[in-house]
Amino acid sequence: MADRKKIGLALSGGVGYCMAHIGVFQALEAADIRPDMIAGTSGGALIGALYASGIKHDRLESIAKSIKWTKLMGMGIIFKGLASSQPIEELVESLLGKDRRFADMSIPLRVTAVDLISEQKVIYGDDPSQTVALPVRASCSLPMIFSPVKHQDKLLVDGGMLVQLPVAELKERGMDAVIAVAFQRPRTVPGNIFEVTLRTLSIANYDRLAESRRAADVLVDCNVGQASRWDLQAAADLIKVGRMAAEDALARNKQLLDGLLGR
Repeated sequence: MADRKKIGLALSGGVGYCMAHIGVFQALEAADIRPDMIAGTSGGALIGALYASGIKHDRLESIAKSIKWTKLMGMGIIFKGLASSQPIEELVESLLGKDRRFADMSIPLRVTAVDLISEQKVIYGDDPSQTVALPVRASCSLPMIFSPVKHQDKLLVDGGMLVQLPVAELKERGMDAVIAVAFQRPRTVPGNIFEVTLRTLSIANYDRLAESRRAADVLVDCNVGQASRWDLQAAADLIKVGRMAAEDALARNKQLLDGLLGR
């Protein structure tokens, strides 16, 4: 039997679209594929952290169906933004434990953020003693929606500002191959300031995202159709979209994956 290679799982951001990642986990488990490392950006960091902690996909589906924006946003206008992302940190702490560290994860995890002061990406998880909740919160702190997160000498915002799909970050950390999950976003007219912000970010990062998609060994491309990224009640449909897209990608790449897994 050939040696098993290390396989990373890269999860993109996408606000509510990220519920589809849960369906990808379902398909991976059905195919008996367990990632050796997960890296997530923004909503992908949140969903990825919960899964990497050991929470099973059926429990994740239950959590996803119960999530509401009031659980994710502090409604008061605070520092340099519209809302506090503190509730995201508190949600992660309530599900994983307040002192859960990267060293304690069932699957090694990396979380992306961007420091507004140095203007550089920040990858959390290389320091195993770091607790998980704050980096996840920072990675989800989209400018114009959430205020930046102050941490040590950094002012942190959404990792998708520079890393929308963390494929290279996984390969830099020793993964032999990467399964990447991204979204085909509908080309609709932006309906509000948040959509304008996200569309602007998407355009600015087009070349980076395209490069990451090409660098993926297996690309799970989730077509979300006309689903709204703000409709958290669409969780069940998005989970199904993710599962079906992953099943298709795994089937198309079965020979490659069997080789990587030493089957």
